[in-house]
Amino acid sequence: MSYLVLARKFRPQNFDDVVGQEHITDILKKAIKANRVAHSYLFCGPRGIGKTSCARILAKTLNCEKGPADRPCDKCSACTEILKGNSFDVLEIDGASNRGIDEIRALRENVKFAPSYGKYKIYIVDEVHMLTAEAFNALLKTLEEPPPHVKFIFATTEPNKVPATIISRCQRFDFKRISSKTIVGVINEISKKENFKICEDAMYAIAKASAGSLRDALSVLDQISSISDKNVNVGDVYSMLGLVESELLFSMADALGRNDCVAVLKDLDDIIDKGKDLRQLLKDLLEHFRNLMIMKVGGVDLQKLVDYSGNIKERIYEQSKSFSLKDILRSIDMFIETQESARITESIRMSIEVAFAKLTYKGEDAGQASANVKAKDDKAEDKDGKAERKFSPAKIISNNRGYIDIEGSRPTSDTGDGIDTEAEFNEVPDAEDGGDVIDIEDDIAFNGPDLDIRSIVRIWDSLTYALSRRKMSAATYLQEGAPIIFTKNTLTVGFSNKHIFHKESLETKENIALVEEVFSEKLKTQIVIKYVSSDDKINEERKEDEEVKTAIDVFEGKIISRWHQE
Repeated sequence: MSYLVLARKFRPQNFDDVVGQEHITDILKKAIKANRVAHSYLFCGPRGIGKTSCARILAKTLNCEKGPADRPCDKCSACTEILKGNSFDVLEIDGASNRGIDEIRALRENVKFAPSYGKYKIYIVDEVHMLTAEAFNALLKTLEEPPPHVKFIFATTEPNKVPATIISRCQRFDFKRISSKTIVGVINEISKKENFKICEDAMYAIAKASAGSLRDALSVLDQISSISDKNVNVGDVYSMLGLVESELLFSMADALGRNDCVAVLKDLDDIIDKGKDLRQLLKDLLEHFRNLMIMKVGGVDLQKLVDYSGNIKERIYEQSKSFSLKDILRSIDMFIETQESARITESIRMSIEVAFAKLTYKGEDAGQASANVKAKDDKAEDKDGKAERKFSPAKIISNNRGYIDIEGSRPTSDTGDGIDTEAEFNEVPDAEDGGDVIDIEDDIAFNGPDLDIRSIVRIWDSLTYALSRRKMSAATYLQEGAPIIFTKNTLTVGFSNKHIFHKESLETKENIALVEEVFSEKLKTQIVIKYVSSDDKINEERKEDEEVKTAIDVFEGKIISRWHQE
C-alpha cells in the first residue's frame, strides 16, 4: 500500500475535526440543522487552513443518506464516494485549469441534470479567482438562480480578485490563519499517533515556519520525521527549513546590546558558513527584536504574543532587561532599512555588516561625516603657515526669471589655487586648531532670524544624519544634493542631472513631509523643502544678472554650474 502523507491521512472528516475555524463550522452546522443552507458559498482565506476540507464536509452532510445532518455518517455510499473523490454528484473543479468561458458554458448545461442518487448536485470550484472575466459573466445568471438541486461552493486565497457581482450572490466566509498554539497541539497529537518523539521547541519552530497553515506544518512534520528516525529535535527543524537557530539570535542580540561589533560579525560569518539565507536572517532578527520589544513593553503580561515555548520566552524576557526600548526600536528600524536596501544591492552580506557596524558603533569616526559633523571658521590660518582657507558654502542664486545659479562650495586659497577637497575639506580639525565641532546628537543652535544658507551648509551633514535616524533611504538620497538657497524659511536643495532619480524619490508626499518634519525639529522653526535640478542650457548672458554678481562678491566665489527650478 502506498504511503499517505500526514496532511491527507489526518484530513478532518467532520466539522468537529476542523481546528481553528469554529466561527465558521458552528454557523454551517446550525444552518444544516435549521435547513437553511444557501445555494452558493464563498470560502476565503490563506492556503492550508481548511477551506476545501470544509467544502467536502458540507457536501457530505448534505448528501449523506442519514442527512442532511451536521455530522455525516462516513459509512453510507454517498459519504464513502465523496471521501474517495469519485462521487458523480460532487464535482471538484480546479479553477486554474478550467478557467475559460467554454468550461463554464459546459457547467451551465450540466446543472440542468438531476443528481444521480444524492439529494444535491454540488460543485466545488477551487481557486475560483483564476476564472476569466468572461467565465465569471457567463456564470452570473446560473449562480443567481440555480436549480433547487444545485449547490455551489467556491474557494479562493485571493477574494479581492473575485468580482463583486459574484461575491454578492454568495454567502462569504473568511477563514483565519491558525494560531501557533493550536498548530502545536495538533502536531503533538499526531506525533503520538505516529509514534515519534518531538520536543516542544521543535513544534513551535514548525508552527512559526508554517505561518498559520496547518497543511504546511504537517508537510514539514512529514519531512522531518522521515530524516530524523522518529526522534525530532529543534536542530533538525532549523537545518531543514534554513532558519537561524535561536541560540545564534540570542548571541547576536547580546553582542549588539554590548556594542561588540567583532562578536556579531563572527556570528554572521558562522551563519553564512552554514549556508543560511541572509534574507531569512533579517526576518529572524526582526522577529527576535520584535519579541524583545513585546517583553520590554509588557513583560509577562504580553508573553502570549511571543510564539515560542516557555523556556525561550523566559530567555527573551531576561534579555530584554539588558536593552532600552529606544535601542530595541532603533535596531528594528535598522533591520527594516537593511531589508529595503537588500532588494537593490548585490551584496546582502555587506548591507547586514554595515547595519551591525552602525548599531554597535559609539565612538567618533573621522572618515564618516554622518558620524560626527565638523566645522571651521570661514577664514582660519593654518598652523604651518598654509594659505588662508576661504569657504563659499552658499550655492545660490535665484531671480524672477525662474532659474538658480549655484556657487561652488569648494575651499580655495588666496592664490586662487584649488585645495584638495578630499584631503583637506573633509579633514576633522583638532581641538588645538580651534575648530568647532557640532555633535550630531546635540540640538542645532540655529533658529529664527539666525538661520541663513551659510549656517545650513555648515550643519548639512548633521541634518542628513538626523534624517537617517528616521529613514535611511531618504537620507541617502538627500546626501546626493546640496542646499543652494534659503529664504523665508524655504530651503531649496539642488541635484545634478545624474541624480534625478534621488530628487524624484524625495519628491513623494511621504518623503517631503518627513524631511520637513526632521529639519523643522532640528532648526527650531517651520521649514519648507523644495528640490531643483541642474540645466546646462541656461544662457551664459544670465551670468551678468545683478543678483549673481552680488552673490559672487559676498561669498568670494565663481560660477561652476547652473540650476533651474522645475
